[in-house]
Amino acid sequence: MTMPHDIKVLLMGDFPPPNGGVATHVEELRGLVRERGARCEVLDIGKGQLPADGVVPSGGPVRFFGLLAFYAARGFCIHVHTGGDSPRSWMLASLCAAAGQLSGRRAILTLHSGLLPLWLSGSPARRAVARIVGRRFGTVIAVSAALQSALEVSGVTNLEVLPAFSGRFLQPGAAPPGLRELRESAQPLFCAMAVTSRPVYGLEVLLRAFAEVRSRLPGAALAMYGPGTEALRDPGVHGFGELHRPQALALISASDVFLRPTLADGDSVSVREALGLGRPVIATTVARRPPGVRLVPPADAAALAQAMAEAKEARARPAEPPADGLERVLSLYGVPACAASAAS
Repeated sequence: MTMPHDIKVLLMGDFPPPNGGVATHVEELRGLVRERGARCEVLDIGKGQLPADGVVPSGGPVRFFGLLAFYAARGFCIHVHTGGDSPRSWMLASLCAAAGQLSGRRAILTLHSGLLPLWLSGSPARRAVARIVGRRFGTVIAVSAALQSALEVSGVTNLEVLPAFSGRFLQPGAAPPGLRELRESAQPLFCAMAVTSRPVYGLEVLLRAFAEVRSRLPGAALAMYGPGTEALRDPGVHGFGELHRPQALALISASDVFLRPTLADGDSVSVREALGLGRPVIATTVARRPPGVRLVPPADAAALAQAMAEAKEARARPAEPPADGLERVLSLYGVPACAASAAS
C-alpha cells in the first residue's frame, strides 16, 4: 500500500499572484496534497513567477525544460493546468505528457478555458492535435460539460468533468480599503470581476448595462475587481484592482448581486464563489451555469440591465453545497481520502 509520504505530485500552472481561477485551483490543490502528508510542488508558469513555499518559478525555456526533466526523472506525478485554446497550450501539454512517460506515471491534464470549444472548431488540424496529445495522458479533466463535449468531438476519450472549485475554502478576509464606505452608500451594490485588457469578460457590455440601471436607480454602485479595474472612471463604478482572494471574497460577500457578463466561459470559479456565499448571480448563457443563476444572453446590454434592475430587491439565499471535485483529483494522485470524506 502506498503511503502518503511516498506520493510526489508536481502541479504545473499559474500560481498567485496574480489571482485567478486557475491559480486559485492550483494553490488549493497544493495545500490539500500537503495537508494529507504527501509531497507537492508547483512549477509556476504564470505571470507572477514569485517563489513561495514549494513553488518554483519556471523562468525561461532552458530552465523550464530542465526543471520538468528533473521532476519527471524523480517519479513525480505531473498534473498540468492550461487553457487548451492556443497552440502554445497544447505544446505545453505535449511536453508534460512526455514527461509523464519519463516519470513512469501517465500525466494528468486539466483544461480550463471557455474559449477551447471555439478554438477546436477552427480546423480539423486543431482537433487532431487535441486527440493525439489528449490520449497521451492518463486522465484529461474538463472543468465543464461544454469543454467535455468539444473534446469528445475531437476524439479525446479519457475524460472526466470536474469543476475547478471547492467550497471548503470560502473564507472572506478583511475588506479592501473603501468597501465599507461604498457598502453604506450603495443601494444596491453590484459586483463583478474582469480583466480590462481581455474583451471576453464583457466589460463594455457591463458598463453600458450599469449606466442604464443607474439612470433608474441613482443610488446603485458597481464594485469591480481584477487587473486594470482600478483605472475605471465611469460614474458609480468603483474599481478595486487586483485583490488577493480573501479580499475578493469579502467584496463578493458585501454585494447584493454578483454579475458574470462574459462572452465565453469555462466553469467560472467566481460564479461558484458567489453562490457559495449566498449571493444572487446574473450570468450569460455562454456556459452551463450551476442551479440558481439567472441567465441572460451574451453581449446584450439591455437584457443584462433589465435583469440587474429586477434583482435590486434580491436577498441573499442560503448557500447550497457546491460541487467539489478535489477529492477525485487527489484520488488520481493516489492520495487517500480524509476521514470526513471517506465517511460520507
